[in-house]
Amino acid sequence: MPGIDTIDERIIAAPPAELYDIILDYPRMQDWYPRYKVTVVGGGPVTVGTRLQHELSPPGSPIKSRFQRTILATERPRSIEESYDEGDLVGRGRWEFEDLGDGRTRVAFHCAVRSNRLLMHVGFLLAGERGHHMVYEELLAALDKRAASRHA
Repeated sequence: MPGIDTIDERIIAAPPAELYDIILDYPRMQDWYPRYKVTVVGGGPVTVGTRLQHELSPPGSPIKSRFQRTILATERPRSIEESYDEGDLVGRGRWEFEDLGDGRTRVAFHCAVRSNRLLMHVGFLLAGERGHHMVYEELLAALDKRAASRHA
């Protein structure tokens, strides 16, 4: 099965705790990044052990990617570790929030996954890491805009 192991990152003018809180509030992600719909399986707050159902519409694609993640560990405001358990992708993901000082944070997402379904196999073979970068460059830009709007 094809896979990727890649990191996408951006420096954002906001403190790590604020960006950590925005990301961990997965059910509200669609408010600031409409391509991504996330629901909590069984409802409730997002904490360690929470299962999240993801539905993503990549830029320029009519196809939706669906997968389920579990929050494995959190270290506020430094990191969120997740497993991709089922659906189109399986593997691991890790958000990192590095305080650079002067109110700036390096936000990075490390994604190490493999495709788990035929359509995703084809997508990985055609686009691979480039496809992931397209999604996460856009997502991180939207996160930057969301953080900036909280300070306006």
